[in-house]
Amino acid sequence: MTNFEWGSKLNVLPYGMLYLMSALLLGTAVIYQPVIAIGIVFLIILLGVSISRPDLISYFVLLTTAISINFLYDGSLFGVEILSLYKLGILMLLVPCILVNGLRFRLSYPLWAMVILVCITFGFSIWLPQMSSSIAIKAFIGLSLPFVFLLINWKKEVAERHIRMICLLPVVSVLAGVLLQLVHLHSLLDVEFTGAVRIQGANIPAHLAMLAFMGVAIPFIEIKRNPQRARFFYIVLALNFFILVGTGTRGPILALSLMVLYYFYDILRQYVKGKTKYLIPLVCSIVLIFAAVYSQLDNLEKRSFQRSTDTGVDLSGRAEAWEYFLNKVADSPWSGRGLGAVTVANDGTLYKGFVVPHNEYIRFYFDGGYIGSILLLLSLLAVFILVYKALAPPVKPFYLLFIAAFLIYSFSDNTLSTVQSIIPFCWYLNCLYRSSQPTDSPQKEVIR
Repeated sequence: MTNFEWGSKLNVLPYGMLYLMSALLLGTAVIYQPVIAIGIVFLIILLGVSISRPDLISYFVLLTTAISINFLYDGSLFGVEILSLYKLGILMLLVPCILVNGLRFRLSYPLWAMVILVCITFGFSIWLPQMSSSIAIKAFIGLSLPFVFLLINWKKEVAERHIRMICLLPVVSVLAGVLLQLVHLHSLLDVEFTGAVRIQGANIPAHLAMLAFMGVAIPFIEIKRNPQRARFFYIVLALNFFILVGTGTRGPILALSLMVLYYFYDILRQYVKGKTKYLIPLVCSIVLIFAAVYSQLDNLEKRSFQRSTDTGVDLSGRAEAWEYFLNKVADSPWSGRGLGAVTVANDGTLYKGFVVPHNEYIRFYFDGGYIGSILLLLSLLAVFILVYKALAPPVKPFYLLFIAAFLIYSFSDNTLSTVQSIIPFCWYLNCLYRSSQPTDSPQKEVIR
């Protein structure tokens, strides 16, 4: 045997040993920890795909937001709670996407606001006794991660696909809920103590409502922006509207009211101008709304019960929660109680479902005070304005009403801190901005 052949064998030997040791470790794990072993293998496959086909893995990551992981598996893995592990996992999977497509910092204002918020936390906030540094760092990472999705410089055709996928997330959630129901892992429907039956898919009703909110609002914009795909967006709009009403969540329905009214005004105006083709979507929209509301009348009556509280008559307990959290931060109004403090503020006085106040303005006021909350709001407004400037004039009114609906919705739910709301929201804003650019920007630069 020649020296060359021996050298080749010696070069291959370390790789062979690595594969052998990996196989032995996985084989042992399968015997003692089969769930973890399957998870590791699945993660290895995903990492491989993310490196070879980064755009393909971005579709997978986006689809995972249709499922509330933390409500399907109530526990931790490797000592880390499942939701934090999920956020870390999607960031790892998107690293190749970032390396291939690059980052653009035009929409990075909320990230810098979060950096200042964490500085305020450690420098000026008056902490609650149960607050800790680890809670602050964990909150910073969890709340900042969605804003990374504002930065990825997607190709225009990929961004357009992402927009269509975001519109399909509520349907994906319902289909996943059907599969989970069949294997007895999660119920497709949620039956409340009032007797109301609510659709929840692979989520809880509130999270599915967040997905459906996006799935209803975005098609209004896209029908105007991409009339050549109007049929697709009309179909998903109808499906998502039925899902939204089926969740029995009133907040997003009320928030979308202005957008729906303007849609009717715009379509009626086009019809009056002689464009008779708009009569069909006008009539279908009216029939759709009446059918959806009629089908949910019984549930709406059951959920609109009244209960007596110390503050008067309340429909959901939010008034009590808002008063409780506002009183807790009264001693530190300018710098708040520290990032993440709101998650440990409920000492059991409130209903356990109010881990946070279900009002994002109070939430960030509690964590960052006047300074932090106003700074974060201004950073979001800067992003909204940049996207607005990139849009064509006919699209701008629908976009403004979408942003207004999101801000109204934020008064009654956790829109900036729930995966099913903030990740699709930031993802869409970035894709809308990218798709509205006249040309593709260079894709091979890591940072721009």
